[in-house]
Amino acid sequence: MFDAAMQPLFEVILLVQGVLYRGWKSIEITCGMEQIAGSFDMTASDKWQANAMSWPIMPSLKCFVLIGPTRVITGYIDDQCPEYDERNHILRVTGRDATGDLVDCSAIYKSGQWKKAGLQKIATDLCLPYGISVSAETALGKPFDVFAIQDGESVYETLDRACRQRGVLPLSDGNGGLVLTRAGLSMIPTALVKGKNIERGAGNYSHKDRFSKYIVKGQAPGGDQYSKPEDHMQLKSEAEDSGVIRHRPKIIYAEQGDNMTYSERAKWERNVRAGRAIRVQYTVSGWEYLPTRIWQPNKMVMVIDDYLGIFQPLLITRCTYVLDDSGSRTLLELCPREAFELGTTPNVKFKAQKTESLV
Repeated sequence: MFDAAMQPLFEVILLVQGVLYRGWKSIEITCGMEQIAGSFDMTASDKWQANAMSWPIMPSLKCFVLIGPTRVITGYIDDQCPEYDERNHILRVTGRDATGDLVDCSAIYKSGQWKKAGLQKIATDLCLPYGISVSAETALGKPFDVFAIQDGESVYETLDRACRQRGVLPLSDGNGGLVLTRAGLSMIPTALVKGKNIERGAGNYSHKDRFSKYIVKGQAPGGDQYSKPEDHMQLKSEAEDSGVIRHRPKIIYAEQGDNMTYSERAKWERNVRAGRAIRVQYTVSGWEYLPTRIWQPNKMVMVIDDYLGIFQPLLITRCTYVLDDSGSRTLLELCPREAFELGTTPNVKFKAQKTESLV
């Protein structure tokens, strides 16, 4: 049964058309660095407890989701799912950040290509019809000589392809906009410690999508008039992952660019794959690491876990805030920060476990 002592310090509020909806029976809110839009799934009675009025929460209405004073989602209602039986009347509501439209909708822009345009210009042009502003928190590199939408791509697929060439991440800012960024440096002052605030921990260390060498190939135009095959230069850049000792090469065909772009793309591919190969999931009680702060993605946190063998800071890549009959908790996913940078290959300093600890 639900114990009042397990109530979160902060309340989750859904704001729709100026009306605050609260008192949810179950909640799941997910925000992460590898999804361009945060999402929520909430269930409650379809009647106000106080005045027995219906909850007119309809699909496509603009909404805001707040955890205490922190706005985590600004977007739209996707689904309204009422149900009932002889005992209960239930209303389930789901939705996403405004950037969810970029995932659903096809990329359309004038002639479908840009010349001598920077990444922020391309992102702004793609997002403008959806009323989504674009900001940058990091250097975005030089303009593209030519960048074109590929047939059938969604807006997100086009953005993601452009961002990969510049080694940045397109993320929702939680306020209805898009931010172009890299891995954060801000350190959460509360460590994750086995036996203290970690309720459950799990690791996933894999090499199946990791390769010893990444070879990025492509072409770049050799001049202003490049309609003939001989007007193009063949380009190639490589990046090696010393953490993979077997011979496992991977060829990637990139869009038109230059040697520096392909070099960065090779490093980006290596680092992202290496980072995704090292995953740690933790469950902590509540949504807050301090009385006034909730856990959030793109922040560093110190991890002290002698069972998983981790004694170093990791980057929070995803937070899922949950409320159900067992109370409130946050599911955290972490990986090395280098997974989102162009520097060295990600590395977690694992400490060998004692055999008897596994018995």
